[in-house]
Amino acid sequence: MADKNTSKEELDKFLQNVDDIQSIIKGMASGDTETQQKACQAADERLGKIGRRPPVDNTGVNRTVVNQRAFDELSRGQQQGPEATGEMGQEAFMDFIEKDAAERAARKKEQKKEATVLKEKGNEAFKARDFQTAVDFYTQGLEKLKDFKELWTNRAQAYIKLGQYDEALSDCDWAMRCDDKYVKAYIHKGRALVAKKEYDKAFETYQEALKVDPKQERTVNAYIKDLQTARAVDQEEEKAKELIERGAEDADCVLGLIKRIKKRNEPVIFYTGGLKMLYVYLKECTEDKHAAQTVFRTCGGFKLISDVPVIARCMNAPANLTEEEVDMCEVLLKLYREANKNNVVNQKHSISMPGMPEILTNLLHTSQNEALSDACVAIINELSQNAEGRTAVVNSFDTTRLMQGLLKFMNIGSSLSAANAVGTLNNLAINKKFLMQFRDSFEESLLPAFENIITRCAEISLTVVPSCVSMVSNMAADPVLRRCMSARAQLWEACLQAMDVCLSDQTKYDEVLEPLTGLMVNLTLKPTAVPQEPVVALATVSKIHGLLDSPNATIVQRSAGILSHILPHSEESVKVCQDTAPLGLFRLLKDPDLLTVKYAMKALSACTKDSEIARRTVLQQDNKIETLRSLLKVEDEQLQANSALCVGHLLSDKALCERLYGTDIVMELLRHVADHKNGVVQKNCAIALANLTQEDRRHINRLRELRGLGILRDCMKHFN
Repeated sequence: MADKNTSKEELDKFLQNVDDIQSIIKGMASGDTETQQKACQAADERLGKIGRRPPVDNTGVNRTVVNQRAFDELSRGQQQGPEATGEMGQEAFMDFIEKDAAERAARKKEQKKEATVLKEKGNEAFKARDFQTAVDFYTQGLEKLKDFKELWTNRAQAYIKLGQYDEALSDCDWAMRCDDKYVKAYIHKGRALVAKKEYDKAFETYQEALKVDPKQERTVNAYIKDLQTARAVDQEEEKAKELIERGAEDADCVLGLIKRIKKRNEPVIFYTGGLKMLYVYLKECTEDKHAAQTVFRTCGGFKLISDVPVIARCMNAPANLTEEEVDMCEVLLKLYREANKNNVVNQKHSISMPGMPEILTNLLHTSQNEALSDACVAIINELSQNAEGRTAVVNSFDTTRLMQGLLKFMNIGSSLSAANAVGTLNNLAINKKFLMQFRDSFEESLLPAFENIITRCAEISLTVVPSCVSMVSNMAADPVLRRCMSARAQLWEACLQAMDVCLSDQTKYDEVLEPLTGLMVNLTLKPTAVPQEPVVALATVSKIHGLLDSPNATIVQRSAGILSHILPHSEESVKVCQDTAPLGLFRLLKDPDLLTVKYAMKALSACTKDSEIARRTVLQQDNKIETLRSLLKVEDEQLQANSALCVGHLLSDKALCERLYGTDIVMELLRHVADHKNGVVQKNCAIALANLTQEDRRHINRLRELRGLGILRDCMKHFN
């Protein structure tokens, strides 16, 4: 390849030439005579060198070369001074430089265009996992343009995929020569060093990347975490190797059983027995289980599914197995689950085994044996327990088929498969990529099954329903899925039916009620949600407001959250709860949890806006609104805005305004009007002040003393 013949010295010389010529041009354009003379002298010296330079072969090297032909095109009239001296005047030299620069720019533009086309072809090959073809395209691109830094790092990534780490390091170094601030070059160099197990050098490279661009701290730290994991894995494998070499009992046992199971042409019961012994050993190994799991991985334990013909045949065609074959497959899955338990490295390794995702997904769809299904769902659940495992599942499995396979277990009731299936989907619902993959099919594929479950929550095991509700609630984190759920009348009907069941026995259904209220908080998040429809809003509020005195703090907080989302947009809903909700909401204003206070304050401000009963209730509890005034001082703009709004509603009461005479209420409100950066807080405080002075004119004198009339007038003009 051309770049292999291009030395570092040549690239450095090329870059130096560019810098020198740019310096000459700047000097000749300078307004300083001495600087111009020095630049002209440097130009003459450079042109003299160019004229004496012998022909060179520049194959494969992009260098800035002064166009010698431009001299031939210069007329004698363009030259100054005696012809015999061979000197070129400043004007002629500038013409030459401009023409040469234009030609070079045009050449480079065309080269960049051609190289970009090759880069895109390389990217397509890379995405198709044809890494050698990607390397070839990137190489062709570099032959067009050497200082294309993205081509260097792209080829480095392809080399890493091919295991050619030295080549990757070389490419990263070339990218840094093109741009020593190019963070990607440092990152991929670090990756190549990690792959070579040169961990200290990799760490130093990542630290250099942070110095180059501190804003990339989050990205670089993720790679440092990968480095630490790789180092730990390497140490574990070295330890496992040492255990095997010195004949440690644990290692010998695992290795011996794996070798025994790999014997060919034995009856099915032979393999079942060996797998069962290995499973029991790993399960009961408590002294150094992680080491035993590492020995299992490094000695080919995960390859049993492909290396033993009878196991491979049964696992790839599970529809028509004998009883003995079913037992063997079940034990194998239990063994793999035990080998993966609390071991991220083993989880990622087992998922990456050729055909493993397809085998597990196929088992979900075709197995007719409950025990085998339980074992299959259980191992997938184990793989989804942590972020690394979830990412590996989402990246490796056909997630649509996986979800379809898991969904069929959701209605089985109390079976282990149902609990593990819902738990798996709940875990995967945390992954953003997983959610995005279901945006188009979500309403058809999952919601009907979910609605069926929660409407039958009285019949289904309480170990299944809470996880099921949490799963859908987690999915509501995706804005597209949340809008779909909020607009679905069938889902709201199912939620309200489930709420009736839960309210009939709150103690029994507390574990269902908690995630159910969490789901409803998410569904009511936007003002355009279905609860704005009167029937749904009224039904929701009528069931929820009674939960404000629940002994479960989470349910209380979420109930307040639901009310805070619905009441500001539904006057009829306020009427439904005005007799009881305001008292409960007011009491929550003293809750130690800030989120609970914010929910309660927003809901209460909606009540006091539309309900005289609500206003009276609050004033009966706090006749000088000291609680609300104290919340104006909390450093939270949303809380301050809603507190000021509620104060404004209450200050329509003349008796309250009279009681507040002589307090610091005017100063408290005026301070926010004058100084607060949040316009909503300013406006609400200004309205409250206006109400206060209108109901009791004595407060105007205090406002004048504080020079607040002008401030208030200017503020109101601004908002009007």
